[in-house]
Amino acid sequence: GNRTTKPHTVQPAGDNGTAISVRNLAKRIEAGEIKNIVVMAGAGISVSCGIPDFRSPKTGLYHNLQKYDLPSPESVFDLNFFQETDGKAFYELARELLPGKYPPSPTHAF
Repeated sequence: GNRTTKPHTVQPAGDNGTAISVRNLAKRIEAGEIKNIVVMAGAGISVSCGIPDFRSPKTGLYHNLQKYDLPSPESVFDLNFFQETDGKAFYELARELLPGKYPPSPTHAF
């Protein structure tokens, strides 16, 4: 069936079978009751810092890699291409995105 989740709840259920509220979850993390946390995020968490996402037309990272004359935008992250070109495009890109050039977002700090 159609299952809806109340706003501000996290599934799966807590120890007693009830949904965990985000507020309660945060309190349990702060209290040290929850120690193992996995965060799955994509490149989009860096956009608010000024780092371009990968695929946006005209402004995305892949679009701006045209200056490196790559076989495909993904080549900059391909190990075989890296080895064939001594990593030239990768290192130039990495220099542009060096830590310290962009402030971290609250998500990075988490």
